[in-house]
Amino acid sequence: MKKILVADDEINMCRILKIILEKDGYSVITANSGKEAIHILKTDSAVDLIISDLRMPEVDGLAVLEFIKETKKDIPIILITAYGSIEIAVEAMKKGAADFITKPFNKNVIRHIIRRVFHISELEEENEQLRNINIKHDFIYKSKVMTETMAVINKIARVPRPILIQGESGSGKEVIAKQIHLASSCFKDNNDTSPFISINCPAVPESLLESELFGYQKGSFTGAAKDFKGKIRLSEGGTLFLDEIGELSLNVQPKLLRFLENKKIMPLGGNTEYSVNTRVICATNKNLKEMVDKGLFREDLFYRINTIIIEVPPLRERKDDILPLADYFLNNLSKELGEQKKHLPDSIIKSFLEYKWPGNVRELRNIIERAVLLSSSKNISIDDIPVELRYNNLFNENSSNNQIESSERKMLLSTLIITGWNISSAAKMLGLSRSAMRYKITKYKLDKNLNIKSVEY
Repeated sequence: MKKILVADDEINMCRILKIILEKDGYSVITANSGKEAIHILKTDSAVDLIISDLRMPEVDGLAVLEFIKETKKDIPIILITAYGSIEIAVEAMKKGAADFITKPFNKNVIRHIIRRVFHISELEEENEQLRNINIKHDFIYKSKVMTETMAVINKIARVPRPILIQGESGSGKEVIAKQIHLASSCFKDNNDTSPFISINCPAVPESLLESELFGYQKGSFTGAAKDFKGKIRLSEGGTLFLDEIGELSLNVQPKLLRFLENKKIMPLGGNTEYSVNTRVICATNKNLKEMVDKGLFREDLFYRINTIIIEVPPLRERKDDILPLADYFLNNLSKELGEQKKHLPDSIIKSFLEYKWPGNVRELRNIIERAVLLSSSKNISIDDIPVELRYNNLFNENSSNNQIESSERKMLLSTLIITGWNISSAAKMLGLSRSAMRYKITKYKLDKNLNIKSVEY
């Protein structure tokens, strides 16, 4: 686990960064002054990165940077200030700061800078790990449509053409991409040791995405302390997976198209082109053709990436996969969480098969994980699953053809269930008077006893 030292005289800033970074899996220690930060650095030799406010009383961020240099500690430092200026940035970079950012900042930007700094410091080691990665991912399916999809994967695996995977969010597009990668590795001499590099396009700030993909040369911009190959070159001999390609900015799209056309890239700040042999797989939950018509996506890039299209149907259209997937998640998550193997009773299985799964496979996994954590016995109970699954048949019963009325009925019923059919409490939660609540109960024929009897639990 990487350890990060956060130094800022604003206690709230330390707390916010600590929360953000610990959620990302880092160990975080804080200091409320530059003096305290230097004291920690003198006693703790395990710090991997420093994030320091530039302006602090007595001992500022530049002084912390000077201390690192004087003691020859190889620790990168990111300086943060609300008083950003080119002169201060240049001075900090000349003295060896890894990067410089001004307040207020987007948390995704600071996350990305941290990942980049760690990547730069361990570039060769990471590259070696990527070369020797062995992806193991079970592809669980039983439905006819997914059997046909797997047959298509086996046919196209040996042909290194761009592939576009289309499907709703959470339907398993990245799993499909990994299966294509594994299948294609079977036709190579190095078997499945070639890298699978994934990048989620909307997760990387637009200003950083180009350098993340194409790499950069040392000194090409502020914070570029070392050469970085970029994700495209790191995927050499393997697969580059671009998730949610529809979110790729119009500025980066022509550069990606150029790479797809000639298999060559030039890093930012460089003057040398590099040939890269990698397969590109793109995924999207959007209609790219409609985006092309609206001028939101380049037509030439669209036709270049859709040489081969794989449609991943939503989970509600492949019900035969629901129970095998649920059983797979139950087995794996029970082991992962140190719990005994859990079982689904017939009543919950019925709800699973009737539910529409708007969040697809991802939602199924999350619900299983929640149930495993909450269940106190070997059998998952009704109380361990979300209310919308427990009463799914109630929500669908006598549904109005009018979508607004149907949605209102579901909301009313859900609130009544949550409040134990306490009309006053339900009315208060919905901002209605008691008389209005009673009117709507009559309008939608919501009878407590009738509905409870209709639930086969």
